[in-house]
Order: sequence, then structure tokens, then C-alpha cells
Amino acid sequence: MTSDDEAYIHFQECLTSLNRSWAILEKLESTDLDATLRSASYRMALIEYAKPFKESRGANRRRHALSLPQMSQDDTKLHARLITLRDQVLAHSDLTASDSTVYVGNVDGQQLPLIVSNTAPQFPKFGEVRQHIENLLDFLYKQIPMYQEKVTGGP
Repeated sequence: MTSDDEAYIHFQECLTSLNRSWAILEKLESTDLDATLRSASYRMALIEYAKPFKESRGANRRRHALSLPQMSQDDTKLHARLITLRDQVLAHSDLTASDSTVYVGNVDGQQLPLIVSNTAPQFPKFGEVRQHIENLLDFLYKQIPMYQEKVTGGP
């Protein structure tokens, strides 16, 4: 497999993940699920969103990651927020995200630890993320011919 083949495969996998994320969000906006399934589905949509932007190893030991194209300031901020949620909350449980502190109290003569932490991070609204993905996909679809030309050797 050539480096161009690998880049093309990665790019197509990125499109697949972003489309999967968009489809989950679109369903969530139009379907009434119980809170647990709704939360799990949303979290999966955010993980699918983040996959293209995280490192992916190729057969040639090349490392691939999609770069965020030039987008509006709001889209850029939302992207950074989504990647941080993925890194600190969804894929890992970073203690820094909760900013927790342990206090030791005395209850009936027995010392008991009490954990005080910030509330869970706020997740963006489904529609806001879905629109962001649409904006991103509009840009990425325009790049398909460039990737195809590198693989096929011509227009």
C-alpha cells in the first residue's frame, strides 16, 4: 500500500466517522429515548466526531490525524470543546476535569472522607454539534477529488 493509498483510506474513514456522528445526532433530535440511552448515544456521537482528529496509525507506521480546516471562530471553539470532552471525560476520566478535593469530617466519632467536586461538564446541544459537523463535512467533501487524484494518478 502506498502512502497516498493510506491517506485516502484514512480520509474516507474520517468521513465515515463524521457522518456516523451526524446521523446519531440527527436521530437524537427526532427520537424520544430514555435518559440513559440518550446519554450513551450522545457520548458515542461525540467519540465518533473526535476519532478523525486523534492519531491513527497506518500500515506504513505513518501517523494520520485530520486537521481542522479554517472555520468560523464559533466552530473552532466548539471543536476544541468537543476534543477536550473526548480527552478528559469520554475516553478518559481525568481527575483535573472534576477539580475534586477530599475533606475529612467527623460523624458520630468516626472520621469519614467526603469528596467535593465540580458538577459534570456541560455538553453542547445536539443541534449545535450537528450543524458544526455539517459545516465540516461541506468543506471535506470538496477535498475528495484531490485524494482520488493522488490514488488514481489523474483527474
